[in-house]
Amino acid sequence: MPEFISHPLIKENSIQSRLYQEVLVARVLEKGNTLIVAPTALGKTIIAIMASAFVLEKNRQKKVLFLAPTKPLAVQHEKSFRKFLKLPEKEITLLTGAVAPKERAKAWENSSIIAATPQTIENDLMAGRVSLQDVGLIIFDEAHRAVKDYGYVFIAQQYIKKALSPHILALTASPGSEEEKIQDVCKNLFIQNVEIKTSESADVKPYSQEIEFQWIRVELPQVFQEIKQLLEIFMKEQLLFMKKLGYARTINSKYFGKKQLLELQAIIRRDIGLKAKEHPQVYVAASRIAALLKISHAHTLLETQGIFSLEDYFHRMKEASGKNTSKALKFLLNDDGIQEALLLSGKLKQQGINHPKLLKLKEILEKQFLENPESRVLVFNHYRDSIKYLEKYLKGFTSIRATRFVGQADKGNEKGMTQKEQIKLLEEFREGKFNCLLCSSVAEEGLDIPSVDLVVLYEAVPSEIRSIQRRGRTGRFGKGKVIGLLAKGTRDEIFYYSSVAKERRMQETLHGMQNSSSLPKQSTLVKYIEKAKEQVLVYVDTREQSSSVSKTLSEMGALIKVKQLEVGDFVLSDDVVVERKTVEDFLQSMVDGRLFTQLMKMSENYASPLVLVEGSRSDLFSLRDIHRNAIIGALSSIALNYKVPVLFTEDENETAEFLMVIARREQLAAEKDIRLRVGRKGLTLAEQQRFIAESLPLVGPTLAKSLLKHFGSIKGIVDADEKQLQEIEKLGPKKAKQIMKVLGEKYKEE
Repeated sequence: MPEFISHPLIKENSIQSRLYQEVLVARVLEKGNTLIVAPTALGKTIIAIMASAFVLEKNRQKKVLFLAPTKPLAVQHEKSFRKFLKLPEKEITLLTGAVAPKERAKAWENSSIIAATPQTIENDLMAGRVSLQDVGLIIFDEAHRAVKDYGYVFIAQQYIKKALSPHILALTASPGSEEEKIQDVCKNLFIQNVEIKTSESADVKPYSQEIEFQWIRVELPQVFQEIKQLLEIFMKEQLLFMKKLGYARTINSKYFGKKQLLELQAIIRRDIGLKAKEHPQVYVAASRIAALLKISHAHTLLETQGIFSLEDYFHRMKEASGKNTSKALKFLLNDDGIQEALLLSGKLKQQGINHPKLLKLKEILEKQFLENPESRVLVFNHYRDSIKYLEKYLKGFTSIRATRFVGQADKGNEKGMTQKEQIKLLEEFREGKFNCLLCSSVAEEGLDIPSVDLVVLYEAVPSEIRSIQRRGRTGRFGKGKVIGLLAKGTRDEIFYYSSVAKERRMQETLHGMQNSSSLPKQSTLVKYIEKAKEQVLVYVDTREQSSSVSKTLSEMGALIKVKQLEVGDFVLSDDVVVERKTVEDFLQSMVDGRLFTQLMKMSENYASPLVLVEGSRSDLFSLRDIHRNAIIGALSSIALNYKVPVLFTEDENETAEFLMVIARREQLAAEKDIRLRVGRKGLTLAEQQRFIAESLPLVGPTLAKSLLKHFGSIKGIVDADEKQLQEIEKLGPKKAKQIMKVLGEKYKEE
């Protein structure tokens, strides 16, 4: 008979007792902020639920916040809490962007357990709708995401700053292979303790399921080798050019994956700003590296995906070629070898030849469903184009009921899936309407897909995180199997060995951290900017609400109000509006004319408009194929004709610093409120009323509020006489007379 956890807030006979889980919960409660690294299916969610129960039992006034990267995952966690915890239904809440902001604020107040996406909580924190003060525990699921400007980082900082007794539990199957990356995750989440469990750990082994691994290698046909050789000749020619200029040490394309080529491109772009006058060949290098990136991607598609995906990519390149096409695209499409490769791939597609992996996948799936007709299979593929072709191909086989399962973003002509569609499809997969999901990376993280008997990896991925997560989709509730497909002598094999090496390094690094004092000390993690004695208000356009700039402003103490601004990105005072652009966006908006329309609107509505351009000034003359004189002419026109200053900032942090200094200067030094000239679109009723009241002569934001409070409505103000108007503090005879004149005088067309 199994033993069950006994706790006042956990339902009877719901959570089986597992010693390793109980030990981990005890460590979390004793040692403070903890990162738990454990494979999928070892019950990390159960550990989080048990820890939550102990926190709430100790103090029922506290809240627990469980954050997950996606809505389906947050929905799953909400269901788990309802399933296992003995709490009233209304105390367990799901908060995502689908819930209206006012309703979210109300739900937050009334809940003990909140499952949410980080984007939602981040926005609510910046807008001041929720407070982390009484949160007794935050759980960060898929904690390896807590790097750079991902929402987890901002939320953790705010939590440590604001909470009365902060406690963090971070969960992941794979935090990364590089010590620096793991240290970043620990630093960003204020981790004091790391706990590691593997399926081989002595206390875990009795509960872990056996997973059988198999890699099947396929041979590329000779016709593939011909196209491959043509692409490699082109790649070597470009690398030889780079080597002559000192940018590459070798012409062996095996040493130049996407990451290395992007790094090389960044160096060349930097050199355009520094050396282009003396060395004009740097411009040619920029064009060659762009062409090399495109053909390197085509090479990977051919090796790992096949002719159909390659042809789609070639087709998009040909469609993009025209009058305004880039030099890189013109250069590669005019190359004899590339033209020959285009012809060969076109012929192969007409003959219906794709990739030998396709036939092997069909054999694997038919065998699986013959042996176990009720089984469920996930097929992982990195490319949407390939998933489309896999779905079409597999529909011809009666035992295979396959359908695609992809993310929300649209990719080219390929529509993404809404979260509602994703949740519905997972339900249909459980029920057996489909027995095979063709998955992009969306299925790698945390989703509860029960009884998956087989995972097929259509290609190897160089990321150890993604590799671990893909494998972790099987062996959750019974014996599992993973089959990977590799094309011999291709990047498939390079990616495979790369991920194996990274995974080994990850385990070594984690065990080293667990057994030493290499975790960063809490006091050195984050230096906060001292909060201003008075808080400034910054109106932020909806397009900027998730940017690092908005988060940094909030960290600096600004109150952020998100609105759909008709002019600019940030409104800092009655007079100041700011348009923020990256160097690339600045150049693009200059070319398409959008910039000058924006400048005109800013100048018409605000006395002191400002443009902040983010990035290196040298990039202004190197990122795009635009003549230097044209850029200088445009900058001169902005300054002289539109009278709008253009300032350059190094990065998002410096942009936020500029905005904060200006906002403080405008609002605190001058003791001014912000006049709501943000456009009527997106304003609440109260804000529209203030907007109208502020348009009266000599009436600012403070006086507009006083008028509305006293008279109750715009109609009340209009119906008041001169004497009644003067009853308002700071509204004397002169102002009253001016207001009455505007309201009462007959309109005469000028």
